[in-house]
Amino acid sequence: MQIQPEHLTAEWMQSQVQLGPLKSHIFGPDQAEFEGPPGREHYWLLAYLSTLVNHSTLIDLGTHRGRSALSLSYNETNVVHTFDIEDRIPAEFKQKPNIRYRLENIFDNLEAYKELLLQSPLIFLDIDPHEGPMEYQLYEFLRDNHYTGLLVCDDVWHFKGMRNHFWYQIPAEYRYDVTAVGHWSGTAIISFRTLPLPNMSLMDTGYTLVTAYFNLAKCPDASAQIKERNQEYYLSHAHSTLTLPCSLVVFCDAESYDQLYAIRPDWLRSKTHYVIREFDDFPNFGMLRNKIIENRTVVHPYHFDPRNTASYYLFCMSRYWMLRETIESNPFNSSHFAWINVCIERMGIPNVRYLKEALSVRRDRFSTCYIDYVPPTLVNNTKEYFQFGRCGMCSGFFTGNAQNMFAVCGFILDKFAQYVQEGFGHADEQLYSPVYFEHPDLFEHYYGDYAQMITNYVRIRENAEAPVHNFISHAFAHGNYAKCLEACEFVIQSLKERTCHLNEEYLKKLGHVYLMCKLRANK
Repeated sequence: MQIQPEHLTAEWMQSQVQLGPLKSHIFGPDQAEFEGPPGREHYWLLAYLSTLVNHSTLIDLGTHRGRSALSLSYNETNVVHTFDIEDRIPAEFKQKPNIRYRLENIFDNLEAYKELLLQSPLIFLDIDPHEGPMEYQLYEFLRDNHYTGLLVCDDVWHFKGMRNHFWYQIPAEYRYDVTAVGHWSGTAIISFRTLPLPNMSLMDTGYTLVTAYFNLAKCPDASAQIKERNQEYYLSHAHSTLTLPCSLVVFCDAESYDQLYAIRPDWLRSKTHYVIREFDDFPNFGMLRNKIIENRTVVHPYHFDPRNTASYYLFCMSRYWMLRETIESNPFNSSHFAWINVCIERMGIPNVRYLKEALSVRRDRFSTCYIDYVPPTLVNNTKEYFQFGRCGMCSGFFTGNAQNMFAVCGFILDKFAQYVQEGFGHADEQLYSPVYFEHPDLFEHYYGDYAQMITNYVRIRENAEAPVHNFISHAFAHGNYAKCLEACEFVIQSLKERTCHLNEEYLKKLGHVYLMCKLRANK
């Protein structure tokens, strides 16, 4: 008996996992563990899935304290076989007549359990130490033996090993992220046949993503901090970007190509285009590096982060050359383009989880996270503006259609040339505000902090305090009531949709500023 696709649609994610009788099925000291709602705990999901088949054998790999097995036993017509190498199960859990506890390591001899596994329509996988290779071993075994059921996995986002060595290696059309109704650490359903479900594939969004890695430790101005964050450091954080199931253009130097290529899964080769060049092959980089160093130390000296060398600044600026070059060549015939940092996972895995949601919006205008409001009066005071490196918008991820992206990247490069000539230069993000104030119709913003540069693209999902404390309060103080109101409404809509929350102090601040902006807007 198989679980049918119609039971795994978007609707069940929002409604069908609410099983009122589940708590009456639970007893004993661990009952409180089952009170967490879907999205925080996965027991409701497991219980629901058990109702989609009858008179079947369900498998639970990783018994631990027996909670997953107990949830899977919710439909008492099924029999649950649960495996672990230690007995940590409360005695009262063992009273359930439809659970068979097996104290043995199934991975020692999968062939011995082949028939049991293949006849099961549902296998739940949650084993220690969550490093990925054992999980992938089971996936390969099931795939190679033509398994037709569903594999439900826990912790696919929380553990780096699970992401790199398991989750990212499975073709997108067979993997489904159901964390929203599963466990906060990442719950996934893996099918061994294509199901008509909204999956993790980004191939049909109309986007080409652009990323890059160059070894700046080789540059003549490399600081100790740059050398500390060397090639090994960045490539260890590159898996989440390089395994994205989307059209991806990768710029890199020759020495890094083999390692970047090895990270990209084989099933994504046709959706990958590499551009190999040396860092100083970008236009006038050698001359510009010397000019930026002179600006910072002689013309308009200031204290800057030693990681922000002139070469690092030039790397940030290379984004806009690379994007314009990609738009002109357009190897995947895309209508929209996005920049994404190769080490995006350093800013938090939710930025990877919510990428599909972000790209599904298909914004035409240049869209980036507005973190803090810097007023035009300060921007126009160039010397003061560049003195402390005030950056209002985030450049780690931004999107737009081909026309607008090409135009804004050109304006950013023009501003870069202007400021370098005038003796200034700190960071590419400082160029965003002057370009925005000159061309506001080309921009569409969302609000958050650096760690939410993708997470908050559609709605505030994390750290709702940051836009209230930074952008909203500063925009209001400097009299930009239109942008302040826009940001307030972005946060308020997120609160209405319950994608985030604010404590009472911040709710009062938000409400006060919102009402004041509305009053001023109506004058």
